[in-house]
Amino acid sequence: MKFQVLASGSKGNMTYIETDEVKILLDAGISGKEAELRSNIHLNEIDAIFITHEHRDHTSFLIPLLKKTNATLYIHRDCFQSLVERYQNKLNHIQVQFIEANKQYILNDLKILPLQLSHDSINCLGYIFLNQKRSLAYITDTGFVAIPYLELLKKVDTLIIEANHDVEMLLESNRPWILKERILSATGHMSNQICGEILAKILDGGKLSRIILAHLSEECNTEEICVNTILSCLNQENIPEIWIAKQREQTNLFEV
Repeated sequence: MKFQVLASGSKGNMTYIETDEVKILLDAGISGKEAELRSNIHLNEIDAIFITHEHRDHTSFLIPLLKKTNATLYIHRDCFQSLVERYQNKLNHIQVQFIEANKQYILNDLKILPLQLSHDSINCLGYIFLNQKRSLAYITDTGFVAIPYLELLKKVDTLIIEANHDVEMLLESNRPWILKERILSATGHMSNQICGEILAKILDGGKLSRIILAHLSEECNTEEICVNTILSCLNQENIPEIWIAKQREQTNLFEV
């Protein structure tokens, strides 16, 4: 299994995942043209588009991407209904598969386990993708990670996880207080500190070998502060590779 984060942040999100038998996009927050510029993918080869939740930075380009790819849309039913209301009849005649948290789905040689996250959306899903005993997890746009999932994540090889903000930078920013409260809430976004504490628990007895820090705020975080905060939470003797997913630049094409 290979993957590449093509965009991560409040201005658009997309990740590409491929196996020997299937190619998928996770979220549709940048255009197909931009996706092709940032990678070697061909949209007409995409088999499925998985959606985490209905917010625009994850779905803004869903309609044109569905038309260009003819892919099957995998999405929670409530999120789909929200998009139907937003786009009216533009989602007619598409192939859609409704999915729920904590149920396993199979797409050719790829197994997918959606996870229930906590975000101020109608519904928000994280994912664990499994292929040939290798696994990739994707967890962003959530205020926390439920304790039962920590044991699952200890079995994951690579984890893409949100480290959205530095709390002090957020509090000192010019953002409205209501927005600060939203971000800091249990249905907001995970801070660097919370991300670090979660990673420390996953690494305790886990097999994680690579971490991709994602959805960093451009206003209330920096790569240096993010990494340093997380490292301060970890056992210095057991630190996996750490990479940063960026808003306007793709990551390497990683093999899990």
